[in-house]
Amino acid sequence: MDSVRYSTRHQQQTQPKWPLIWSFAVPFLFIIGYFVLQHVWPLGNQSVMTVDLGQQYIDFYAYFKKTLLNHPETFFYSFSKGLGGEMIGTFAYYLMSPLNFLLFLFPGTSLSVGIWLLMALKLGLAGLFAAIYLRQPARRLPPVVQAVLATSYGLCAYLIVNHYNVMWLDGVYLLPLLLLALEWQSADKRLWAYPLLLAVTFVVNYYIGYMIALFLVLFWFWHQSQTAASWRVWLRQGLRFAWTSLLGAGLSLFILLPTAYALGDSKGTYTVKSIDWTTEYNPFKLLAKLVSGAYSFDQMSSGQANIYTGMIVLLGVILYFLNRWLPWREKIAAGLISLFLLASLFFQPLDLLWHGFQFPVWYPYRFSFVVSLWGILLTARVWPLLPTLRWQRALLLILPTVIIVGYSTWQLPNLEFIHWYALVATAFFGAAAVFLLFTHDHRYRWWPLAFLLLGSLEMITNGVLSLNQLSYISQSDYANYTNNLQTAIDKLQAVAPENFYRVGKTFERTKDDAMQTDYFGGSHFNSMMEPRQPALYDRLGLPAGDGQISYTNGTMITDALLDMRYHLQDTKSYNVLDPHTLSAHPMMFPNAYRPDLAFYQPMSTQTMTRTYRNPYALPLVYAGASNALKHVRLPNYPLSEQEALMNELTGSADWHSLFVPLLHPTITTSNIKKDTNPSVNGTFYRQNKFKAASVTYSFIAASNDPYYVTLGTNLPIKDLTIRVDGRQVKQYDSFRAPVVFNLAAHHAGRKVTLRFTFNTSDSVTMDGLAFYRFDMAQFEKMDHQLQDQGGTITAFKQNAVTATVTTTKKAPTVYTSIPASPGWQVTVDGRTQKTKKLLSTFLAFTPAKTGSHAVTIRYVAPGWRAGVTGSLLSLLLWGLVAGLDWRRSKRHKQALRRATRGRRGLR
Repeated sequence: MDSVRYSTRHQQQTQPKWPLIWSFAVPFLFIIGYFVLQHVWPLGNQSVMTVDLGQQYIDFYAYFKKTLLNHPETFFYSFSKGLGGEMIGTFAYYLMSPLNFLLFLFPGTSLSVGIWLLMALKLGLAGLFAAIYLRQPARRLPPVVQAVLATSYGLCAYLIVNHYNVMWLDGVYLLPLLLLALEWQSADKRLWAYPLLLAVTFVVNYYIGYMIALFLVLFWFWHQSQTAASWRVWLRQGLRFAWTSLLGAGLSLFILLPTAYALGDSKGTYTVKSIDWTTEYNPFKLLAKLVSGAYSFDQMSSGQANIYTGMIVLLGVILYFLNRWLPWREKIAAGLISLFLLASLFFQPLDLLWHGFQFPVWYPYRFSFVVSLWGILLTARVWPLLPTLRWQRALLLILPTVIIVGYSTWQLPNLEFIHWYALVATAFFGAAAVFLLFTHDHRYRWWPLAFLLLGSLEMITNGVLSLNQLSYISQSDYANYTNNLQTAIDKLQAVAPENFYRVGKTFERTKDDAMQTDYFGGSHFNSMMEPRQPALYDRLGLPAGDGQISYTNGTMITDALLDMRYHLQDTKSYNVLDPHTLSAHPMMFPNAYRPDLAFYQPMSTQTMTRTYRNPYALPLVYAGASNALKHVRLPNYPLSEQEALMNELTGSADWHSLFVPLLHPTITTSNIKKDTNPSVNGTFYRQNKFKAASVTYSFIAASNDPYYVTLGTNLPIKDLTIRVDGRQVKQYDSFRAPVVFNLAAHHAGRKVTLRFTFNTSDSVTMDGLAFYRFDMAQFEKMDHQLQDQGGTITAFKQNAVTATVTTTKKAPTVYTSIPASPGWQVTVDGRTQKTKKLLSTFLAFTPAKTGSHAVTIRYVAPGWRAGVTGSLLSLLLWGLVAGLDWRRSKRHKQALRRATRGRRGLR
């Protein structure tokens, strides 16, 4: 036994280091080199940002830096998350990677370069840690095979096509180390390693950590099928696997428990309640995903799993099951696991299991990296047992390549993600892999270098072909916009006297601009967004969807109630009253039209933006009538909803109509035929398909009041060009409930026109259109009443607000525009106060007595304290395990040294 251990240790020490370097360098340099050739900034005007990385993640990374540098309390709660929301869940999903600290080396808009470095590092670490796993002496793999298989993992299709989903990559590179730690544990070595690495995996990303935990169970069964000699050993190892896994979960409880509460209030509400026992597509379609570079933009939203790991790995899996030297018990276990993984790629219940019983929105089969690693594990296991291949068997091994290329060629007209040159590359690499396997034991001097270069070239080719299908935003679009917005926000924050206020905008690069430039807004995009805010926006006529809200269609009422105290407007694209052109400053990305800003107070003007102050904005805390707590929802009537809310908050004895309908706007058409009578709504048909077609609504403004129109959910905004008074304007094109569009203000006696021009459609159904005049005088009276009942913020942090507010018999309830996330605790005059909700969204409460009150509103993340306590207790247990393990290891080394000296003495 001692001699075996000695030889193993000696072999491990004498293994060459170059496979480790190669396995890290090839994936790392591929990402660096590919984007260098794409002229990424600072070498050109390109960036690494595409889809959600450019629209979401980069803003979160900017928020990460600001949290640690400026206001650490926003780790728990932030008013930059839409109207406000918990943040532990967001950190746990997007921002807990320890590599994120490297981003502090990249200030300002050079943050995009820092993310480029993160991508390269994470792919490099995936290759490196796979090599560390594969180089263990028990696997008996030649160094060149270690390097090729590890590189196949570092550049597998999953990592390539998800390079921009940076937060998922940490778990992928940690997985090989977890497998190694689990093997150590089975061998009674380093018992501390597995629970610690499992905890780190859960902390850096609980979502990928959950998928890894499922795979660990499968891997454990396969590993036990190789090593466990009896059922007693199975039981003992199973108990150890269970309690060390629980210990790993316990160590990460400080993040897992509050995240579980956050999920229950956000993403978890979308969990599938019933399962459809069906396949999601014909499994034969997976054959096309075994072609090099089988990827496209459409594959992001829907498609098959990205499982390409190289032809050597594919053939290795086949040879594993054909190998006669491997025990049947092990092969049966591997076969069952393989069938389970394969079925998971198309059988809906298993797909849902891997995704936590939630259908992924875009990026399907997010667990497919385990399929690639599983193929590598089987290949590594069978390689030392590969027999000498006769040429007849070698020819049979070409069949998988023939089937893959043949099927894909047959289906090529239906496969937009495959090109003919990818088929040629796949055929070449398939044939080359067979040749190299045929000659693997001939001891040719050229073979190791050929194997290394061909295996690496194959994965690089797949990477290039895949990434060439994507487009990336320019650095100037990101940098110019962000710098201009940051300048405007900095100047506003330098002069704004209020402790709290929100900022609206008529332009938007992403819905997370507030996180990028550190202000409180009303737009947000986040998988961890609480559904109450999108539901509120649906009610008030603002664009919303699952996980996203956009404050582009505000009115005087929503601006007031949500404390949108300041507004930024693009000076060139949308001046309130002056003529403008939409394309004057495309870098500011206009997305809203707000002529009613003319009622606000101009403050300052920068190169690209003008700032307005809203004199009607209500404070964060104010008193109002209790009627609003009984507010009844009015589905699909957002302006009626807003009007009712103002009446209820002010406790009006008589109903005051704030939105006065315009019953008969004039309708004129060009190249149009209508299906029914000339009403505002209905279906309009293009007469001549080769000429422009448009529908125009017009009326004479009777006053300077703002005018609004509602747009129904079926109006095809994406296929329409909208013009107001002949000027093109923008309307956010994604909403699921009627939205409110501002048409005019200060237009007394002037004609107002709203024109819809068909872009490509031959028919358009005008849906939900209704025109209104806003009674500004009545609104001012009601708003002034609520402002007089406003509270005063005496101290403000994003997780703690103190204020004074006075309630009366007519206004006994205190309202806020703080979303009522679980965790908010209210004390009034030092006593705990029971809370209520306004519009099922905002925190409200009614003190026992009327009069002046000192109010404290504090946020404590649900589950945080219990999670920290659980992690500390688990840490004590882990320390005990580590200490005992260290003592046992020390005794073992001492015994080994004595035995070694004894053998030398015998010589």
